[in-house]
Order: sequence, then C-alpha cells, then structure tokens
Amino acid sequence: MLIVDHKHCTGCGSCIEACPQLAVVKIRDKYKFIYPSFDSELCSSCGRCAEVCPIDKPLEPRTPDFAAVYYAAKARQKGELVDSHSGGIFPLLAKSVISGGGVAYGCAFDENRHPRHIRAASLHELEPLRGVKPVQSDTDGVYASVKDDAESGKTVLFSGTPCQCDGLRGYLGRDYENLLVVDVLCGGVTSEGVFNRYVNWLEHKLGGKISDIRFENKRAFGHSRSMRVIYRRKKFRYLLSFPSELDMLCSMSSGGYINRRSCGSCKYASPVRVGDISLGRFENIRRAHPNFPYDNGVSLVIVSSNKGMEFFSRIAGQIYLEPSDFDRASANRLLTSPTPQSKNRGALLTDIYRSGFAKAAEGYGRLGFLTSAAVFIKNVIPDKAVILFDRAARKVKSIVCGLFSNFNLGK
Repeated sequence: MLIVDHKHCTGCGSCIEACPQLAVVKIRDKYKFIYPSFDSELCSSCGRCAEVCPIDKPLEPRTPDFAAVYYAAKARQKGELVDSHSGGIFPLLAKSVISGGGVAYGCAFDENRHPRHIRAASLHELEPLRGVKPVQSDTDGVYASVKDDAESGKTVLFSGTPCQCDGLRGYLGRDYENLLVVDVLCGGVTSEGVFNRYVNWLEHKLGGKISDIRFENKRAFGHSRSMRVIYRRKKFRYLLSFPSELDMLCSMSSGGYINRRSCGSCKYASPVRVGDISLGRFENIRRAHPNFPYDNGVSLVIVSSNKGMEFFSRIAGQIYLEPSDFDRASANRLLTSPTPQSKNRGALLTDIYRSGFAKAAEGYGRLGFLTSAAVFIKNVIPDKAVILFDRAARKVKSIVCGLFSNFNLGK
C-alpha cells in the first residue's frame, strides 16, 4: 500500500510508472502540485511503488571509487552559448549523443504551455529542451521509454531535476552503460497551475498573447540575468527584455513562496549527486576564476562517475574549460542547501488561487525605486564591459603596487 507523504514527496512519478496493476494514479492538490494516489481495489500490495520511491533512501555517491571532479566550462561557439542555460554544456552533450544515433530526454513546453519531458532523436527536436523552466515537468511514460531505448542499445541522455533523475534510477533498478544521467542544480519548482496564472497575469499587463517566454535571455545584454517575452498585440509582434530580479515569478520562487513543499527540505541540494554529470550556474566566477572568459555565462560542471567523464571528454574540443574545486563551486548555494521555504508560502499560494495572480503580486510587494534602479543598471552593463573594467582595474592595481614597492625600496 502506498502512503503519500506530501511534505517530502517530490512528485517524480516513479511509483506511478512502476505499478504493475496501474493502481497508482496522478492527482493534483489544491495548488495543482502533482502527487500519487492509489486505488485500493486495484492494489495488490506487491510493494513495487515503495521499492522505486527515492524519498527514504539515503544519497550515496554514484561510484564510491570515483572522486567528484569540478569544472568551470562554457561553449566556445557564441551562437550555442547565447541560446542556452549558463555555459551551454547540456546542448553540447545532447548533440554529441544524438549525432551518434542516440536520443536525449529533457523538459520542454508544448503548444499549450504544458511542461513535460520529451524524447529528442534529432537536433531539431532538441531545441525546445534548451533553457530554464521554473515549473515541474510531467514525466508520464518517459521512464518506460528511457528503459526501452537503453535496452535496445541506443545511447540515451536523460536530463532533469535531481529528484526526477533519482526517480528514473529507482524505476530502472540498475545502471546502463549507455545511459548518461544529467541532473541540474535546482532551486525548486512551482506548479503548472501557478505558472499558468502567472502567464495569464503577464498577458493582461502586456495587452497581448505570449508566444514565447525564456527565463534566461542572453541576447539583450550579453549575460543571463534577464528574461525575454515575445508576445503579439493585434497585428504586431513585440519582444520585451527585462531583469529577472524584477520578475514576480522569479522573485517569489527564489524567496521560497511558491515552490513545491518538498523543495524546502530537498536532500538533493548536496555535493553527493545522483547524476553522472551535474550542471548549474557557476556563481561568483569573477572571483573564483578571474582569468576565465565569463561573458555570456559559465557552467558549473560536476562529473561524478567514470561514465560521466567519458561522455564529458567527447565535447572537450568545443568548450573553454578550467578545473575547479568544491570550495569555489559552493558559491552556488544549491550545491549545499535548498531554497528556504517562506512561512507565508501557504498564504501566498492561497491568494493566487482565490484572488488571482494580480492580487497576490500586489500583496507580495515590489522592489523600491532605488533597488529597482540598481538592479536595472547592473543588468544593462554588458559582461564584455565588466571584463574590460576588471582587467584595467587589476592592471592599475599592479602598477600602483609596483610604484609603492619601488618607492619603499628606494627609501
């Protein structure tokens, strides 16, 4: 019998996929977060659901004899870089797999803005998998599809949140040498219902229909600290770019107001990773690796298995790469701790569903004028300009220090 713990259940869906009696079904709570439920009349008490569930299982290193390796990395090709998250490593890995006749799985929005995992067997099908999606994806049927592909001998790349990757591993029950699991450093996910209310609110503010929304837009200012919204009003098509710090959904999510309940105590915010490779943003890259070309984004890459290293080495010629370590990588707090959950989470989610996103946004509040101005100025300065300024400042500092040193020696 399956007992669902809403406080810790991640909604990975492994129990739903694994039940041989089809007794476990997907339901949504009042905030539209996904949870499993079971039909007691169909349940045979076989225990398969508890067997695959990762909730109570401790995190263990992928391969105990392999010490995790950390890198700062980014794609060399600018076109590849500006359309991807952070340093653009995921699409390079996926292209390497697909070009060799394999397939890649990842999250995409369909034509109805429904977030779901899809299978990409061509480079064209890979495009929707790019970018950040702050909403939990639907994995219906995906774990079984991954298993079929892996057992047929295809090379398979599966990318998802750590809980989804762990759910997949539980479902499979074994490792496959031809399966590369790539997890992302995740700060939490909201529900599809909250996301749809946010989009409807944004469309009302813009007075048009949104056709595309990206939560990491590098084409505006040369870095990833902005969003891009494409919408149509009457006969005209508009593009709007603005700093992500000024976006209500991003702000609420980073503040722990709208994320899934389990995200606040996520065990996967840990240096022990479930993926063969883990990807995230390399925070504070200017201090950690001052000579690394950080314009247009840099990825933190954690390789946790020999298999991961073998796959990662295939794209070595297409990336800028610099070895790093845990101390520098841990500037990304998602490597050590989950996003704290706000005590007002329930109240805000209730406002969103009872009164609408507009009312909730009004109650949530806005940044002050001076803070908003500072955020805007920080975002509109291109990374290229910051790099040049840093180099000039270091050069001036070395010259000044040299002059003082000579002056003191002279005395």
